[in-house]
Amino acid sequence: MNGECLKITIYFSLMLTVVACNYDSGHQSQSDQSNVINLHAAKGFSIDSTQHSKTLRIYDTHTHSKVVDEFVLRPQNYQATLKNNEIKVPCKRIVCLSSTQLAYLIELNALENIVGINSSKHLFNKKIKEKVTAKKIAKVGKEGSFNIETIINLNPDVIFVSPFKTGGYDALKNLGIPLVPMASYGENTPLGRAEWMKMMALFTGDSPKADRIFNQIESNYKHLKSLTDSIQKRPTVFSGKMKGGTWYVAGGNSFFAHYFRDAGADYVIKDNNTAAEPMDYESLYNQAWNADYWRLLTSSPIGFNKEALKAEDERYADFKAFKTGNILLCNVREIPYREESSVKPDVLLADYIHHFHPDLLPNHQPVYWKKINE
Repeated sequence: MNGECLKITIYFSLMLTVVACNYDSGHQSQSDQSNVINLHAAKGFSIDSTQHSKTLRIYDTHTHSKVVDEFVLRPQNYQATLKNNEIKVPCKRIVCLSSTQLAYLIELNALENIVGINSSKHLFNKKIKEKVTAKKIAKVGKEGSFNIETIINLNPDVIFVSPFKTGGYDALKNLGIPLVPMASYGENTPLGRAEWMKMMALFTGDSPKADRIFNQIESNYKHLKSLTDSIQKRPTVFSGKMKGGTWYVAGGNSFFAHYFRDAGADYVIKDNNTAAEPMDYESLYNQAWNADYWRLLTSSPIGFNKEALKAEDERYADFKAFKTGNILLCNVREIPYREESSVKPDVLLADYIHHFHPDLLPNHQPVYWKKINE
């Protein structure tokens, strides 16, 4: 009897030990389990987070389905040798190779992290310009003509590159410096581009701040969009101008088409393309000659006006929008559009609504899109 009781006692002791071990094992694996961070609008990247690292995946800019780059972000106290795709964050020495990348760091107030940029020729941000003058930020050149010696001396933790540039980075690939694609321009929605702030914040240690800023942008944008949801009369609009004998027309499902739609306008291009497609003048004119508004982004000399526009091509004067003066112009020589537009979709939308439906935002002062001068 005592022997039987002893067997039972041993059996239950072993069972409790197995259960306890399984619980501890499950508890441990759950703490290291990957947690996908929910993104609201961006399609071009994803973030998987664990207790000890974050995995950033960058997707192709067309279908957003194929992973083109993957990086594992480790904390600064990580002791093991870093693999090729591993980066310690936050990064204290960042090189940006386009002004659109700077937009996110400016918004995050992370300028102290920047040690190199491609150029300051058309730079507006006063703080960055001062740092360039004081040689606290170096100019490293452009694609195909980088100053490799300068980059090596900067010893950057990361270089942000544009996946839209074909070639030009071959000279950087052998430096052993992580090249992270900044592919926000592959997003087809304004909020999608703005949310790339969260990707940049991974490298500066500002993720909570990026979340707060984006949430406010999203709230503002959705409120403004709601003002036009029930609009019945929608003005027509077209975009762009001739370049090298061709008119590159934003598709009917493109980034700009989303802006026009959300602002309560009717974009004249009705296809389902997301990218810009070449079109001859006559084909575009047949669709846009009677449009109410003309949206025009340019890098023309300061003071660009209707007369200067007509001087480029006399046929421009045949458009109804030219005759009425309803040309919404943003000249990047005068306005920091490239440095700010990615993180100001709510302000841009307000500009559009103010022009398309003046009664909805009568007190708004346009920031980026203003009517062209005579």
